Amino acid sequence: MNKIRIEEDKIVLKNLTPKIDVIFEPKDASFGVNKIIVKIKKNASLVIEYKGISESKLDIVFDVLENVHANIVEFRKGKVNKVRYLINLDKNSNLNISKFYDIDKIREVLNVNLNGENAIFNYNFKTISTNIEKYDMAIYHNDYNTQSNVNNNGINIKDGSLFFNVLGLVNKNKTNCTLNQNNRIINYTNNLCQINPNLYVDEYEINANHSAYIGNFKDEELFYLMRLGIPYKEALKLLINGFLIKGIDKKLSTKIKSSINRYWR
Repeated sequence: MNKIRIEEDKIVLKNLTPKIDVIFEPKDASFGVNKIIVKIKKNASLVIEYKGISESKLDIVFDVLENVHANIVEFRKGKVNKVRYLINLDKNSNLNISKFYDIDKIREVLNVNLNGENAIFNYNFKTISTNIEKYDMAIYHNDYNTQSNVNNNGINIKDGSLFFNVLGLVNKNKTNCTLNQNNRIINYTNNLCQINPNLYVDEYEINANHSAYIGNFKDEELFYLMRLGIPYKEALKLLINGFLIKGIDKKLSTKIKSSINRYWR
């Protein structure tokens, strides 16, 4: 299995096949952020784990080459994080990303370039927010017949405040593109949560959809489980479990269940 472990913004484990190249560029006096460049040259899967006890600042680049199908699974746990992603997909490439965060505080920026025809980007993100979490995403459909499917799901508890800003952009003459956005926040606080789904499209021949929801689970979902004899706390825990695990890579299931058991005992 291809795997990278990053602690305190440094790579401490790198177990890779020749299908993937990883370059680590340490910060210098002029630019105080470590940078990690991941180039996926052939069909492959990659697991990345981030951990840290101090403030983290990191630049991450994913380059998926032509005709390559790649799967990336990410787990992030730590204190205060500032992250900037740049993702580039070439012609006929396909990138599936599954991510789960259980982190104190984060500011993340993600830019995705679909640079070649038939490039496909599938993104499934889950988080348990206990403090301020802000995510800015921009997906640029730079060629025709490209596709992006973005799913952001978060549960907001304690001192959490969760923000999703999602932009999908298609320029004129980039026809037959598909843009799907699905953003959902389950909010168990009185704190501000916000979803801004934006589609900037300068072309008629495309398919674009977005949805946004902030609230709680439906009463009928809880009542149904309780009518089966399941106590309220256990019923709620089952819904949370399903919400966070649905659509995510199975490799993250154990991490998610561990976090759920810690917050909902």
